[in-house]
Amino acid sequence: MAIDSGSGGGAKRQRVDELDGRCEAVGSDAILVDRISALPYELRLRVLTHLPLKGAIRTGVLARGWRDLWRGRWAHRASLEVHIRSRDAKQRELDTLAREPRPRRRLERFSLIVEISSFKGSELRRFLDYTAEGGVEDLHVETRRTTLADTLKFHLPLSCPALACLSLSCISVSSMYYKGARPFLALAVIRLVSVSCAREAFKKMMALCPNLLTLDVRSCHCNGYGWEFDRLPPNLRSLAIAGCDRITSLDFVRVPSLRSFHYKGRFSNLPLSIPRDATLSDIYIQLFDSEPMKEWNMDNLRKSLPTDLSSLNVLTICCRALTVLSPYSILFIISGCICLANFNLHSLKELHLIMFEMKAVNLANLYLFLKTFQCPNLERLFVQLSGLSAYRCNPMEGCIDQLWEEPPEDGLDNLVMVKVTNFNWCPTEVQLVSFLLRKASSLQELLIVSRSVTPVDLPSAPEADLLLLKEALVNGKIMLTKSDYAATQPYHEAFRKVL
Repeated sequence: MAIDSGSGGGAKRQRVDELDGRCEAVGSDAILVDRISALPYELRLRVLTHLPLKGAIRTGVLARGWRDLWRGRWAHRASLEVHIRSRDAKQRELDTLAREPRPRRRLERFSLIVEISSFKGSELRRFLDYTAEGGVEDLHVETRRTTLADTLKFHLPLSCPALACLSLSCISVSSMYYKGARPFLALAVIRLVSVSCAREAFKKMMALCPNLLTLDVRSCHCNGYGWEFDRLPPNLRSLAIAGCDRITSLDFVRVPSLRSFHYKGRFSNLPLSIPRDATLSDIYIQLFDSEPMKEWNMDNLRKSLPTDLSSLNVLTICCRALTVLSPYSILFIISGCICLANFNLHSLKELHLIMFEMKAVNLANLYLFLKTFQCPNLERLFVQLSGLSAYRCNPMEGCIDQLWEEPPEDGLDNLVMVKVTNFNWCPTEVQLVSFLLRKASSLQELLIVSRSVTPVDLPSAPEADLLLLKEALVNGKIMLTKSDYAATQPYHEAFRKVL
């Protein structure tokens, strides 16, 4: 009873002491009772790496072999960054790593950044062999000399079973894997930036990463016939491709698990081939090409998208002009195009509209978009305007008398945040903001980024709209600023600025 009525700490200590006593009493049979202490030292340290400091300290009550073991786990940093800025620094770092006693420290992350041209492949392999001995999980290799980008060859170590994330920048990948290389079963994320890669090496890389979940390829060059994204790992969930030349295949039919797709590149690389039954929650497509867009290519793009977008949460529409083809089909163009037709966007929570013009026809098509697709669960709306001052010179371009489409009556009940950037006080922009103020009943924050933080009186803008904006400014419902706060950026903004 005395034990039950206590706080518990004394009881735990008593049971541990009794266990140690029994272990000592049975002698050779102690191993049967205290098997956890019979684990190799490195394996016990490995267990501790998955625990927070407080939890690792508490493992001391497990058995005598675990007491104070946590001190060895943090004796060396688990993350190491090597920055080579001179020849002396290169040799100094190599000598330091060579003097470390074995077994090597466990490496959660290793980053190597090279800024000198006199860096050899044999020296790179010495660093990579060190990371393999430390069981690195997150490996980053980057060069900042253009002379190294095509000459320095990256090779993964033969044995690196714990590697989960690989990031390469400005380096060449050729014959990346050795004959008989084992699959990297833990590798879940690969990011390639400005990498020159042989086509066969890329294929082999994908084949040896069967559990890859995220692939991010940006500004990369493929030697040979071009990139082929048709044999990707079957469990891939996120794919981003930006600025890669000579893509000959974008076929994702064998990747039904795909949930996020970002593409920024040439229109001529189309058509894509996304599984028609894929459940995508995030799409970004920005196309550009020197050749004029053709109707059949636009139709191919529309057909390449999944028929069911009911799970889509985030959508960015980059549009130079919203051109209505019919009441049920809308074409969005940005140095390229994206065509949507009768898609279910009921799960959409964030919409980012990039408007290169804001004339009456653009506002009318924006209204039609909201009517046609209806986004009842939309919570965040970003409208990025061009910011050009041409409207001041010709205010009739934004005259709402030319507006042929009435604004939607409902559908924005869950909208809580709106951000309008490059606001220029033209009549159509004023009407868009006043429309949002009237229809978004749950609106909590409306941020306007404008070079002019003083409301402008425009003779062609309805007085009721201007009055509504001024009242919202006075009562604090609208925040007017010259600064674009990074804290309120669209989800796709980081990908948009990659090139």
